[in-house]
Amino acid sequence: MADAQQQLSGHRKGTPALILPERPRLIVLEGIDLSGRTTQVQLLYDWLAAQRYQVTTTAWRTSPLIADVLARARNQPPLKPLTYSLLYAADQVDRTQRVIRPALQRGEIVLADRYIYTAFARDAARGIDSSWLHNLYRHSVQPDVVFYLHISPEEAVQRRLALQQQRFEARHKKEGQGGKQGKKAKDKKGSKKDAKDSGQQKGLSMTALTAPQPLLLAGDALESFRNFEMRMYSEYQHMQKAFDFTVIEGNQPIDHVQATLRRAIMRLLLEM
Repeated sequence: MADAQQQLSGHRKGTPALILPERPRLIVLEGIDLSGRTTQVQLLYDWLAAQRYQVTTTAWRTSPLIADVLARARNQPPLKPLTYSLLYAADQVDRTQRVIRPALQRGEIVLADRYIYTAFARDAARGIDSSWLHNLYRHSVQPDVVFYLHISPEEAVQRRLALQQQRFEARHKKEGQGGKQGKKAKDKKGSKKDAKDSGQQKGLSMTALTAPQPLLLAGDALESFRNFEMRMYSEYQHMQKAFDFTVIEGNQPIDHVQATLRRAIMRLLLEM
């Protein structure tokens, strides 16, 4: 997913593309963490570009002026919620001026991996007043459609655990490959001693000793993540009707979600 997000940085060049000078489109994908937004945006980008539409993409926290500041802030002692709100707003304003408005003025389709509704959900979950947030983003471009990829907070927790497990196993495999090369240089005497030290002579196999173990988030971290996702989920539920979201169940297979998105977008593009 990280690779996909790195590609969400601009429009595809090369083959002459179709533009929509009269009705450019701003298409937004929203959802709580790990709902699959970035994957779906990348697939939509590839599909629309293949249809010869000129497409620009933009993602949350990718302003060249603000991204590094936000990254450093996330690795430091936590900032106050209000400070985060202002930094996120600065990111949105800069991307609107640099990416979104210029692309729409050129008649392009803009795909947004998260938009102002992410700020409404995340910041409200941190205790920021919703009316203040709405006023802060009042000059943002109105999207043509907002697709809300709906998954439950518990599904987000399970996806995070699965992702952590995948990363752990990949790291373990890499370390194991390095260990095999080192073992070849040992003589039989050393190997016997290592086996004794490892407990192999007590009836424990090396496979059992080195097999990846399930990786779980620490209890406090897991509960914190779950609680925050629940608060965000509640905010998104409130916004569904207020902002006329198009709700798509995000727990379906990726290709099913993509097919639903494509049908809805084609209807949108055919509207006069």
